[in-house]
Amino acid sequence: MQISLLAFNHLLGQHPGVRAELAAHAGRRVAITLPPLTVSGVITDAGFLAACQGSPEATVRLSHGAVLTALSGQPAGMGNVAFDGDGVLASSLAALLSRLHWDAEEDLSRIVGDSVAHRVGRTVRSALGVKGEIGGRLLESWIEHLRDEVPLLARRQDVAQFVAAVDTLRDDSERLQKRLAHLEALASTPNKKLS
Repeated sequence: MQISLLAFNHLLGQHPGVRAELAAHAGRRVAITLPPLTVSGVITDAGFLAACQGSPEATVRLSHGAVLTALSGQPAGMGNVAFDGDGVLASSLAALLSRLHWDAEEDLSRIVGDSVAHRVGRTVRSALGVKGEIGGRLLESWIEHLRDEVPLLARRQDVAQFVAAVDTLRDDSERLQKRLAHLEALASTPNKKLS
């Protein structure tokens, strides 16, 4: 079994709620890519991934911007995630991925105990204190720069407006197609009036 699959399953083990939702897709083959790493497998009934043969039905491709955004505490934007294959499965998988985070303190507690792990975690957080805050603000500024100055990232409002416009266009198109079908049916019947 590949190390990345083991690490991913370990991360899933820390999130029983995510695993329960993932188990709803049991038997489906998926892949998650964050270059240069790829995790792929079949979803088990327990909500883990198991190694399997064959190509994935859905692939979620994460950009490094998604990781940077997650580190800043923000949700990943659609520009940071790409889907291949079954779109419904891939979008569901991406939503579940956004809720995963590594609880390093929990892992450390298995080795040195809860008390020591908590102290180490508190020490690391306090050591990062100002430096961590400065780094976080720099990261936020960089992401804002990418979004505003160099349009590599889309703003959430812009994406929402675009999606709404596409939905409106789709609905209008469907209404027009139904109206045309109705008019064709009326035209093929000579005794009915057009309405």
